[in-house]
Amino acid sequence: MKTARKFVFVIETFCVPRRREKFGYLLLIAGIFFCPNSIAAQEQRLPANLPESGAVLRDSPQPLHFFDVTGRKAAVFGRQDGQFEAWIYPMKLLHNFRLEFQQEGQLEPLRGETLLRQVVTRPESTTLVYVHPNFSVREIIWTPLDNPVVVIYFEVNSSKPLDITAAFVPDFKPMWPASFGGQHSSWLANEKALALMDATEGPTALVGSPGVSTYSQVTDHQLAAGEMLLRMRFTPGESPSTLLPLVMALSMESEAKASAVYHDVLTRSAELFQQRTEHCRNFLERTLSFESPDPNLNQDFLWAKLTLDSGWVCHPRYGCGLIAGYGPSGVGERPGFDWWFGGDAMMSSWALEDAGDLEGALQALRFLKARQRADGKIMHEMTQSVDLLDWFGKFHYAYYHADSTPMYLYSLGQYWRRTGDAKFLNEFWESAKQAYAYCLSTVTPDDGLMDNTKAGLAAVEVGVLRGKVVKDIYLEGFWIGALEAMVPMSDAKVDKSLARDASQRAAKARDSLQKNWWNPEQHAFTFGITADGHRTDLNGVWPGVLLALSNQLDSQHAASAAAVLAKPDLATDWGVRWLSNVHPLYDPLSYNNGTAWPFMSGFAAWAQYRHGLPLSGFSIWSSIAQLTGLSSPGAVPELMNGDRYLAGEFAVPHQLFSSDGVILPAVRGVLGLESQGPSSGPNGALQISFSPNLPADWPFLRFRRYAIGDGHLSGEVLQQRSQTILRITYEGNSPVTARLAPSLPAAAHVMNVQVDGKPVKFSVREFGSFVRVEIAPVTLRGPQQLTITVDYNGGIGIVPPTPHPQPGEPTSSLKILDAQSNTQNPKCLVQLILDGIAGRAYPLQIITTLPNLQAAGLKLDKTETGYILQIPFEGSNPGNNYVSRQVCFAN
Repeated sequence: MKTARKFVFVIETFCVPRRREKFGYLLLIAGIFFCPNSIAAQEQRLPANLPESGAVLRDSPQPLHFFDVTGRKAAVFGRQDGQFEAWIYPMKLLHNFRLEFQQEGQLEPLRGETLLRQVVTRPESTTLVYVHPNFSVREIIWTPLDNPVVVIYFEVNSSKPLDITAAFVPDFKPMWPASFGGQHSSWLANEKALALMDATEGPTALVGSPGVSTYSQVTDHQLAAGEMLLRMRFTPGESPSTLLPLVMALSMESEAKASAVYHDVLTRSAELFQQRTEHCRNFLERTLSFESPDPNLNQDFLWAKLTLDSGWVCHPRYGCGLIAGYGPSGVGERPGFDWWFGGDAMMSSWALEDAGDLEGALQALRFLKARQRADGKIMHEMTQSVDLLDWFGKFHYAYYHADSTPMYLYSLGQYWRRTGDAKFLNEFWESAKQAYAYCLSTVTPDDGLMDNTKAGLAAVEVGVLRGKVVKDIYLEGFWIGALEAMVPMSDAKVDKSLARDASQRAAKARDSLQKNWWNPEQHAFTFGITADGHRTDLNGVWPGVLLALSNQLDSQHAASAAAVLAKPDLATDWGVRWLSNVHPLYDPLSYNNGTAWPFMSGFAAWAQYRHGLPLSGFSIWSSIAQLTGLSSPGAVPELMNGDRYLAGEFAVPHQLFSSDGVILPAVRGVLGLESQGPSSGPNGALQISFSPNLPADWPFLRFRRYAIGDGHLSGEVLQQRSQTILRITYEGNSPVTARLAPSLPAAAHVMNVQVDGKPVKFSVREFGSFVRVEIAPVTLRGPQQLTITVDYNGGIGIVPPTPHPQPGEPTSSLKILDAQSNTQNPKCLVQLILDGIAGRAYPLQIITTLPNLQAAGLKLDKTETGYILQIPFEGSNPGNNYVSRQVCFAN
């Protein structure tokens, strides 16, 4: 800054017709007087009290933490020191944008980062609050939903005139991997804006404000090597009820069109902010709500939904799709994963469906369908600079992943199961058959599994594991999911031949995995198969995909494999590792063989709920949810260190499919809501299962607007002493068949079951840590309410441990690996298999009405709802080692 100011002098600029001033060789700072016919006269008055969507996070600034503001055509990515970079797609306009403040009478300007006191995050904006003893400034950063613009509002409270200087380094470079040269700048006097452009003078960006009083200008034939400045003066009393905007606008065609965008936003700024806020408010109102006794988990779920909605990016030629994530590009042009990824978008489409945004899920699938290759393969990724280079020709990234295509078939099946929409199936059926044919072209006939050497990468992209196998369990998990999805879709299309083919192939593929990929010593599916047909026995989280997507595996194998995911060599207090930490190839910093990824941890939690392990499933899910905000307000980071509670050093801080790991286990696991498609027959009703698995200490769980077909479900679960109540409300035009199955504590004895006050027949299934009560399916016709009441006695409710690690700590929480119940054995009604750190004792809460519960001599402290059990683990504690033990409960 000081170096730049050595060459400063002031000139006056009077009202002149709009023109671009080219100074060619001077660095100038020009004082601009107010002109009645200038852009300032056209500014729409902005109310100081802006509308709000209702969701808000307030944090003290942490300089290493990220913040972002995203729209469909522009975004801001910054750190909580007040500096950020600005993108108007596909261009990076500038980086290191920061503020300085100088109140009249102050000798030196003050850097903004020294005054930053609060970061306020809303889905429609981020506000940075700067506080000085003599003044305060709120910097409100936002983007219109569908305009190629970034807007900053300044709200000032100062008794004296205050100069705000915006300093930034211009870039004007397209997103990776495109490029062009000849970038330069000029000053547009009438707009009070700096113009950035390239040598063709076609693509043009404007950065300016009606409040600019002075500015810096560099030589016209190149961009500044350092910072450029825009100074705005605020005078008390001139406009106490308005906010002054700073606007960044882009046209990829011409300066004139960029100016038109700039003028339009200044004219309609308040209207556009209102539209943006209403979009966020409407999204929250029309999507699924999740209300538990834990306000932190409720907030995590809320922001997971908002994170997904923030991921839409639109291209003028290719339309709107879900990107993968957001992060700063620094001095480069690759902002996190802010371009379109097939696999990420499809996983997020499932979460959007569970969150109630069926329209968004459909749009995500349509975007990928439009990019399907002629041979049926589904796109893996596409840069936002796609039309500035030969992305689908000279670059190899577009289709180099194998898992995108079977995942596409599974995703189509998910949408079909949720909606039963015949128009959807007609629209996508040819595409589905093409994708199916492509997958078959990569299948090895002897085992019916897809071959990575033919189809492309799947589980591993980089590191020492790449190339170790020719088939990996991650890919095969999606292939099983694809085959199982094709069967009911083919039935619906009355394509008996294809339905039979998919069914037979699914059986063969499952049989191959269960016979050839099962490791009996590890009780788990192997990571992959080598070229010579041998197992690569790397124990990790990868089988979680297979276990989550399929419920047609051998139940004993599936339950054993899901239980392994809770073992401490895999399960940390912040997720599940790619690779066991006892394996020689384990590296806690490695992208693919040691870190813990929230999206894969979500599969692990989902798998454990699916296969009857809700205690460890809840521990893993809650550990993912508490990552919300770890690196960025409301968002979950891409990956975590394998050994310590710390985001990966280069992890993308706002990764969409990481938030999928919050939504999917919450809905499909804790709530136990899963759509199962239309029943057989020409007019089959949609089917839904509602099998909630609440922690034993939760008295309630409520939800609203679970989307299914043309309607939605709302309901609640109440857990009382010796009674569980399910209430469900359906609103919709088409009937829905519901399979309702309340869960009770382990070893509970069911006395009676009533539906709307009338006794009904029921059956009981014993799982290790809970009892499931099943009744005959019920047909719901909207609007309809239904109440199921289950009375029982006894029961041992085990409260799952919830890890709460601190930054930098290793994993240390109690792990519940398995639970078995046997009501015929009074000396061991329920047996737990536990892992804990040697030398430590852990409390475990038990909810029960049993008056004389015992636990093999362990200390039990009586509480109002049951007991607190103290569980010691013998041994010393060298290296934070876990040891195992068993606990038996007797009455």
